[in-house]
Amino acid sequence: MQTTGTFFSRLALIVRFWMIAGSLLLFFGCAGDEVCEEVTANNLRLGFYLYGLDDSSWTVIDSLRVFTPEDPDNPLYEHLGMVSVLELPLNLHADSCAFIIDFYHVKDTLWFNYKRETHFVSVECGFTMFFEITGVAYTTNHIQHVSENITYVTNSLDEHYKIYIPPAIGIN
Repeated sequence: MQTTGTFFSRLALIVRFWMIAGSLLLFFGCAGDEVCEEVTANNLRLGFYLYGLDDSSWTVIDSLRVFTPEDPDNPLYEHLGMVSVLELPLNLHADSCAFIIDFYHVKDTLWFNYKRETHFVSVECGFTMFFEITGVAYTTNHIQHVSENITYVTNSLDEHYKIYIPPAIGIN
């Protein structure tokens, strides 16, 4: 009889040990989930200005539509009104991309060439892509001029390019 009592007391001790060990592993193994609080999408920022006038302040476009040539049926912006700055996503898988801006049914196309650079943000956020713009081309149906402000697209909120349009398009 004593062997059976010893067996059950040891079994109870082993069960308690594994329950405590499992609880400790569960408690310490579930560290608090860190949340990514940084911006990981780095968009190209374009500001609109009136051509031939002071470029110290943006102009406002009453209505426009923006889409890519590859997907004209799914615009990035549709009926966007009262806009002075656009944020456009560059293609993460190519070294160039194009955007079509539709001003009152008159379209202009902007082409951007760039170098891509993968950038580590943090363990919680992972990686993001930085871009260095190496070239810009555009049509001139409404766009009169494009000037470079900053060519390195990172997670800052700086304006990268100024788009100059005729005064008839913008609302000042």
